[in-house]
Amino acid sequence: MADEQDIQGGPGDRGGEPSAGGAVLTSEELFAIQARRRNKVARTMRKRGEAEWPFSITSLMDALTILLIFLLVTLTSDPLNVKQDAHLLLARSTTPLTPEDAIPLTIKKGFVSVDQKEVVRVDCRMPGGRACGEEQIQRRTYCDMNPAECSPEELQVLKTMEFYVDKTYKENGDENSFAIVPLLARLEEKVKQQQEENRELRREFKGVVNIICDRDIPFRLVAEVVHTAGLAGLSNMRFAVVRSSTRY
Repeated sequence: MADEQDIQGGPGDRGGEPSAGGAVLTSEELFAIQARRRNKVARTMRKRGEAEWPFSITSLMDALTILLIFLLVTLTSDPLNVKQDAHLLLARSTTPLTPEDAIPLTIKKGFVSVDQKEVVRVDCRMPGGRACGEEQIQRRTYCDMNPAECSPEELQVLKTMEFYVDKTYKENGDENSFAIVPLLARLEEKVKQQQEENRELRREFKGVVNIICDRDIPFRLVAEVVHTAGLAGLSNMRFAVVRSSTRY
């Protein structure tokens, strides 16, 4: 029979194809033969209890997986995902700049972290060298946000709190050094990792770091962190702030 021969062509063929007996089939006849073949396959599948699917499940699952990954990346790609609390209150600013993806470096009342991993402890002391307690840190944050509810004397005492990195973490154990050794090692590791990733992606390494700093951290500690980041090869630094329309 003609429908059991290996026949090529379709409705778009104008010249037709020779059959096994040498006769030339028209495009309409070829189309009819192909339709009978498809119907025969469908009947066979139905007899076997198999459903005839007009699409591939595997391809559909691949598409859904890609879409899900895209949505997850989009929703979690905030370069500055900052949760403020008593140990981390950001300063306010009117800057028009928007944050960009970079190495996150956080300075809190309690520790310095890189990419949300604690690197070095930040201590607190009162005048005379007495260590600060957690209750005093909580109270300072409360009074900063609600100064009318705290007495002038209490405000004055709380403002004498000093946050610092102990000299044992400094270069050569020198209290006057600006280089924080554990922080430098961690930042150099992150810089090397980013350089390798950018090399594979053929992108330029910009050396950007987002510094997320509590507003009560003194200038000296901020300067030490900035100096250490510079030693690690991070020359482009951005400070995270809370955008405000009011100038301070």
